[in-house]
Amino acid sequence: MDKNSGQSIFARYRKIILAVILFVVADSVVIGINFYNTYKADESAVSINLSGRQRMLSQRMTKVLLLLQRSTEAQDEEGIVRNLKELDLTVNLFNTTLKGFRDGDMVTGGDGKPAFLTQVETEISRQLVADAYTIWDRYFDLLQPLLKNSRHYNAAQLEEAVAYAQNNNLEVLRLMNDLTTDLEVVANKRANMLRMVLIVGFVIAFMNFTYTVIVSIRDLMSGDRKLAESRNENVEILATVHEGLFLLSKDKKLGTQFSESLPRMLHREIKPGMDFMPILQSMVSPEIYESAMDYIELLLGERVKESLVTSLNPLTNVPVNMVDKFGTVQNRYLSFFFNRALVDGTISHVLVTVQDVTDKVLLMQQLEQAKSKTKIEIEALLRLAGSDFASLQQFIDNTGQSLSQINEKLSQPQEDERARLHTLNYIMRIIHGIKGEAAVLGIDVLENYAHESEQELVAMRESGHGVSGDQILRIAVLLEGFYERYSSLAAIVTRLADALGMKKAEPPPMDGAKDDKYAENTNSVLQTLTPAEPAQHPFVGHITSLAQRIAADHGKQIEISCQLEGFSSLPPDVTQELQGISIQLVRNALTHGIEIPEERVAHNKPKIGALCIWCKYLGNGDYDFSVRDDGRGIVPERLRNSLVKSGRLSMTEAAALSDTEIAKLIFQPGVSSAAVADKDAGHGVGLDAVMEKVKAIHGRMRVRSSPSMFTEFHVQFSAAR
Repeated sequence: MDKNSGQSIFARYRKIILAVILFVVADSVVIGINFYNTYKADESAVSINLSGRQRMLSQRMTKVLLLLQRSTEAQDEEGIVRNLKELDLTVNLFNTTLKGFRDGDMVTGGDGKPAFLTQVETEISRQLVADAYTIWDRYFDLLQPLLKNSRHYNAAQLEEAVAYAQNNNLEVLRLMNDLTTDLEVVANKRANMLRMVLIVGFVIAFMNFTYTVIVSIRDLMSGDRKLAESRNENVEILATVHEGLFLLSKDKKLGTQFSESLPRMLHREIKPGMDFMPILQSMVSPEIYESAMDYIELLLGERVKESLVTSLNPLTNVPVNMVDKFGTVQNRYLSFFFNRALVDGTISHVLVTVQDVTDKVLLMQQLEQAKSKTKIEIEALLRLAGSDFASLQQFIDNTGQSLSQINEKLSQPQEDERARLHTLNYIMRIIHGIKGEAAVLGIDVLENYAHESEQELVAMRESGHGVSGDQILRIAVLLEGFYERYSSLAAIVTRLADALGMKKAEPPPMDGAKDDKYAENTNSVLQTLTPAEPAQHPFVGHITSLAQRIAADHGKQIEISCQLEGFSSLPPDVTQELQGISIQLVRNALTHGIEIPEERVAHNKPKIGALCIWCKYLGNGDYDFSVRDDGRGIVPERLRNSLVKSGRLSMTEAAALSDTEIAKLIFQPGVSSAAVADKDAGHGVGLDAVMEKVKAIHGRMRVRSSPSMFTEFHVQFSAAR
C-alpha cells in the first residue's frame, strides 16, 4: 500500500482510530494500577494474617511457659521435653515474624511455606513494632537459657521468665492487636483506591465507548446512505438491461448481484451463491459442458491472457433446452460472454453476460435454408439443362415414396426395444438409398442432409442403451427436414417443367404389371420427356460420375466399365432396385475394395483400379446383375478383427466362425470394416440395404472374392416373377 493510500485511510477513519488508541491507553493505565493494587493487596493479606498469628503466638508462649513450670515441678520428663520443643518453635516464629514487620524479610507463612513479609509502612505500625521490641528484647533474653540449655536451666531462670511473661503478656497482645488493626486500615485504603480506579476506568471506558459508537454510527449511516445510493443505481441498471449479468467467483458461484432478466433468460430461479456449473450442465450438451469447464478454468487462471482465451469461447450461439412454467421444452440459443474482473492486478471474479440470440440464430438458419432452396433450384436447372428431366423426376417420385414409407413405419406402434431397433434399421436403409440416389444425380442438399441424418441414426443404434421412444420422436423431426427439402425440390421442378412445357412422368403401376402395353406407355412417356434413348442406359452416365467423384475424394483412380443394356427390357420397379444396388455396391467397392495407387503398385497392380458393372440376360426370363472390382477383396481376418473391436462378437465367438461364415456377416446391419466413417461408407448400412433390395426383386445374392485380387457380387433374378 503506498503512502497516499495510507494517509487516505487514516484521514477517513481518524476519529475511530483515535478513539481506539485512547481506549487502549486508558485500559492499559487502569489495568496497570489494578495490577499494582492487587499485588499490594496480596502483601496486605499476608501482613494481616501474620499479625494475627503474632497475637496467638504471644498467648501460646505464656501458656507453654506455665506448662513447662508445672512439668518441671512434677518432674515430668516427657512433659518437659514436649513443652521445651513447643516453646522453641513458638519463640522462633514470633521473633522472625516481628523482625519481618520491622525490616521486611522471608518468614514462615501461615501455611508453613516461606512467604515474604513486607516492612510496615505507616508511622503507627512502625511505632507499634518498636514498642513490641521494647518488651520483646528483654523477654527474648530471659527465654534464651530455656532455649539454649534445654534441660540445664534452673528453677530461678524459669520462674523469672514466667513472671515476665505474665506481667507483659497483655501488653504484647495489645500491641499485636493494634498492629493488625492498622494493617487492615491500610488494606481498606488500598481496596478503596482500587475501587476508585475501577470506577474512573469504567467511566473513561464508557465515555470512550459512547464516543466510538456515536462516531461509528454516524460514519456507518453516512456509508449506508452512499451504499444505498450505489445499490439503487446498480438495481436500476440491473433492472434495465436486457442481458443476463452476473459475477462468477473463483469457486464458480454466482455473486450477490445479478440482472432481473437473468432468471427469465435461464428459465429457472436464481439465488446468490448458487453453483453455476450445475445450472450450465442442465442446459447444454455434455460435449459443450466439458469444453465450457475447460474454458472457464482458463479464464480463472493467471497464466493465459484474456485476449487469447476469448477466441476459444465454446458458449457462443449454443443451443439450450428450456422448460417453461407449463412444462413445455423450448429450444433456445444463448451466448455467454466472459470478462475478467481484476483487483490489484489479480483476478477476483469473471463478469458473465448472457444474451438470448434465438432470433438471430433462427434468422441465420432461415438464410441458410434460403440458400439451400436456391441451391436446389440451381441443381434442378442444371438437371434440366442436361436434358435429364426423367431421372430427376424419377428421383422425386422415389424420394416421395420413400419418405411416405418412413412416415408409415413411424406411425406403427413401437412397443418394445426390439421393434424400435427394427424400425431404426428399416429407416436407415431407406435414408441410405435416398443418399445414394441424390449422390448419383449430384443433389448435394439432400445427399448431405441424408448423411447427417444417417450419422445421428448410427449414433442412436451404437449408443449401447437401446433405442428409446424419445429417439423415435427425434427420427420424426429428421423426417420433417427431409420433407422440407424434398418439397422445395419437387415444387421448383414442377414449376420449371410447366414453364418448359414438359409433362410429368406417370408413376409406375402399384401391381407390378409388366405387360407390353405398360412398356409401350413407358416408352411413350420417355420419348415425350427426353430425346430418343441412346444405346447406353442414362444410368450409366450417373453411376460413372458418382464412381469418379468417390474415387477422387479418397485419392484413388478408377476405370469403370458398364454394360447395362439389359435395363431397357426390365420393368421400371426392377430397374429402380438394381440402380439402388449398383450405387451401394459401387460405394462399397471404392471405399473398401479399390486401393490407393501406391498400395496397388506395391502389390504389382496397375495404379488405376478396374470396376465393372454388368446386367446380362441369361434366357428364360432370368438375368444376372454383377459388380466386380479388382481391389483387396474380402479379408475374413480383417473383418473378424473389426467385429471383435466393435463388440459384436467376442474373441471366442469370432474364432469359432469359419471364414465363409465371417464373410456372410457383411450383410448384417451395422457391420463395416471401414476404419473411419464418412459420407460414402463406414456406417454398416450399405450392404444391409443391398440385401433388402435383392429380396424386393426376389433375387439371390452370390459373392465371390479372393484376397488382394477381386470381389464380385452377383444378383440373379427372374423378370417373370
